[in-house]
Amino acid sequence: MVLLAEVTEADPRKPTFRIHKALEGKPLAAGHESLSTRVDAAVKQGSLVLLFGQSDDTEAANFNALTWTAVPVDETSYAYLAKAPAVRVPTVERLGYFAKYLEHPNPTIAEDAYLEFGHAPYSDVAHVANQLPMDRLRTWVASSQIPETRKGFYGLALGLAKRPAERTANEAVLAKLIAEPADDFRAGFDGVLGGYLVLTGERGLAQLETRYLNNPAAAGGDVRHALTALRFYHEYGKDIPHERLRAALVPVLSRPEFAERAIVDLARWQAWDARAKIVALYEQPAYSEAAIRRAIVGYLRACPDPTAASDLERLRKVDPTGVAAAEQVLSALGGSAQ
Repeated sequence: MVLLAEVTEADPRKPTFRIHKALEGKPLAAGHESLSTRVDAAVKQGSLVLLFGQSDDTEAANFNALTWTAVPVDETSYAYLAKAPAVRVPTVERLGYFAKYLEHPNPTIAEDAYLEFGHAPYSDVAHVANQLPMDRLRTWVASSQIPETRKGFYGLALGLAKRPAERTANEAVLAKLIAEPADDFRAGFDGVLGGYLVLTGERGLAQLETRYLNNPAAAGGDVRHALTALRFYHEYGKDIPHERLRAALVPVLSRPEFAERAIVDLARWQAWDARAKIVALYEQPAYSEAAIRRAIVGYLRACPDPTAASDLERLRKVDPTGVAAAEQVLSALGGSAQ
């Protein structure tokens, strides 16, 4: 359970709280307007707190069966939480409330609002895109004052815009971020690339191919973000055909450090026309790592083309120990590919 409460008696051994609202868990029953319990931190009389109650017994019905943690809150965050829709309210309706509090001056509120979107299904976030403050998102995603991890969501959210003027403005911001030189590590950059793909479709994919997927000199961190963006789009995107996404991934096989991930995705995406290129990697020294060779074996085991079975049988003769070890791991994982 999660409760909003006020400390009415600050007994250090067993303080008493007046409960104002249950934010999560079962509704409050009659007689549960107050709670006297031990908590894991000292509290002050008259202060406002969030109470988190946990139990190993999922059927626990009373407060005494829970272990409680108290987290102080100020009046602003308390009011925000008190007005928040109950967890039983449909997510789409809840997100409309939290959209107004993204990057609130109170850091507790800002983080909580962001997490509401971060934990929401993608389809629900897309449904409320018109309620998001697109003008402010464009500022936040480019600001050095905003935590990098949040920028991933803000970049993706920009890609969900529906109004033509906003789409044009959002594309300009995302394109500028992609073009800017940066360190190899950019937290949240996969969200920026994912938003760019959602917004621009095949046109944006061509840009990612030129900058990252077909570019042997592209920074490793950027390539990883691009691969994550492709995975995201393959699952949630609508406009780029899957065969086009599969084709965009194949050139990454030329970089051994990304080969395992690319092969696994190509197997999951049923890109069987890449079979010859993938099987040829097995005997190349640069691709001798066990994880890469296991991915190749997994791809061949999953491929329905009869030629794949012949390829796998040939590899068993070339490297009987390595292939046997790969198949043992794959069988233990319960499938043909990782």
